Amino acid sequence: MKFMSYIIFIIFFTSIAYAHKVNIYAYAEDGMVYSESYFSDGKKCKNSIIKVFDANTGEKLLEGKTDKDGKFSFKIPKITSLKLILCASMGHQDEYILNEDEIKTAIKSEKALKSKIKKDNNVQSSKSITIDSSELEAVIEKVIERKLQPIISTLLKIQRAEEKPGVTEILGGIGYIIGLMGLAMYYKSKKILKK
Repeated sequence: MKFMSYIIFIIFFTSIAYAHKVNIYAYAEDGMVYSESYFSDGKKCKNSIIKVFDANTGEKLLEGKTDKDGKFSFKIPKITSLKLILCASMGHQDEYILNEDEIKTAIKSEKALKSKIKKDNNVQSSKSITIDSSELEAVIEKVIERKLQPIISTLLKIQRAEEKPGVTEILGGIGYIIGLMGLAMYYKSKKILKK
């Protein structure tokens, strides 16, 4: 009986811990990194500390706090893989790594944006600009592809995570087995009592 109470205790407190799990998601765009942090129940991580490290060397690059919506953004400090560590309330912690390719793409898009702004400022004196529909379509496709890249990346990570059994599934399986063992022992004890 003592063994069963330990198992129930472990399952109960593991499920509570899982319910308060925190998550952080980040993406890089136009020379900036944008992050969002939330608890597994959907509540935002307000005023939580985010530490940013060089993922290759472990060097701490910067630190900041999330806003009321669980968001934190910063200018890319260095062209390298970045590790963002979220330190939420009651010791909850999660991390997210932006790889170097994502950072390089964001830096390139920032340079392209600055170049375009400079060009637009020089062209402002002309009264009308004509754009071919195929050029416009190509520009829109590039922008949409760039904007969707973080979403596609996140969906792939979620898909990979869903392929593995999580804590809930594992504990559920253990609980199911223990329940079956309990039923078997109950029926076995009934037979012994009848004799």
